Amino acid sequence: MKILLYPFASIYWLVTYIRNKFFDWGFLRSKKFNKPVIVVGNLNVGGTGKSPFVIYLIELLKDKGLIGVISRGYGRKTKGYFFANYKTTFEQIGDEPMQFFERFRNKIVVGVDEKRVHGINNFIKDFNPDIFILDDAFQHRYVKAGLYILLTDYHSPYYEDHLLPLGRLREGIYGAKRAKIVVVTKCPEFLSSEEKKIIERKLKLQTYQSLFFSKIVYEDKIKSYNFTLNIKDISHYKVLLVTGIANCNNILDFVEQHFKSIIHLKFKDHHNFTEFDIENIQKSYQKIEGDRIILTTEKDYMRLKYFHQFRDNLYYLPINIELDRPEEFSKLVNSYLKKNK
Repeated sequence: MKILLYPFASIYWLVTYIRNKFFDWGFLRSKKFNKPVIVVGNLNVGGTGKSPFVIYLIELLKDKGLIGVISRGYGRKTKGYFFANYKTTFEQIGDEPMQFFERFRNKIVVGVDEKRVHGINNFIKDFNPDIFILDDAFQHRYVKAGLYILLTDYHSPYYEDHLLPLGRLREGIYGAKRAKIVVVTKCPEFLSSEEKKIIERKLKLQTYQSLFFSKIVYEDKIKSYNFTLNIKDISHYKVLLVTGIANCNNILDFVEQHFKSIIHLKFKDHHNFTEFDIENIQKSYQKIEGDRIILTTEKDYMRLKYFHQFRDNLYYLPINIELDRPEEFSKLVNSYLKKNK
């Protein structure tokens, strides 16, 4: 099968290479804005931890001015420009933008638009943010961002991948040169300096690029619509874990370490849960004896919370990240902001 896919991957490489060159040469226009624009993205298709990283950025910059977060809004049922308010649902903007809005209510503005230039122009007209963060927009070159942050998963780095449809790369590795900052995400708890050096050599970074390593950190409590529980107080509970994300290994490991037992119901990334799915989740939950809860990811909770049947039993685990050199990262981002006030 791989041999058969090589010609298609070669064609895909040629198309994406020409497209990028057209932007580089000015045949296709990139719009530059007179406000700071930070892009967070990846070369691979999904699963590199963009949402937790955007949350990290918002936490870092929320006191620097009004932040406008713009996403494509993957999986939403609307089209065009749409901004979040207190009546907004995930069906209107997608689960990840909904996650940003719920986490930072009254502190940021969140919107979606497939055409990011159009979205930024509307955001400037409606809210006039001081800083823009574009989620999953590394290949969206119609916007000329001032700072590109490229993420790559420790377990599947882009230098070991291949172009679509042979692999999961959206464009060739040459695209990584647009990034000022490269972050290896989802690293293990302890990563030696020797292994970091090996990864750095394989990434073949440019002299202007800075490399960081991050790991996922879950909070010591879980949350529901009405309650917050400390994990240490419910470690004897049995958990029905429901996930609809690209890579669930981290949360699966965490739950296995902190709870008595686990049953895992796994769905595809951005899965739109149906009444049939909810019925199966309820049946699985009812089969569990003793103290029990339904646990899901923060992103999946944005979709599952609308099913009132198990609202009292449904909890999510808040997710964050930690960088290996947070002060240096903060210095780089703030330096960019100062130059682009």
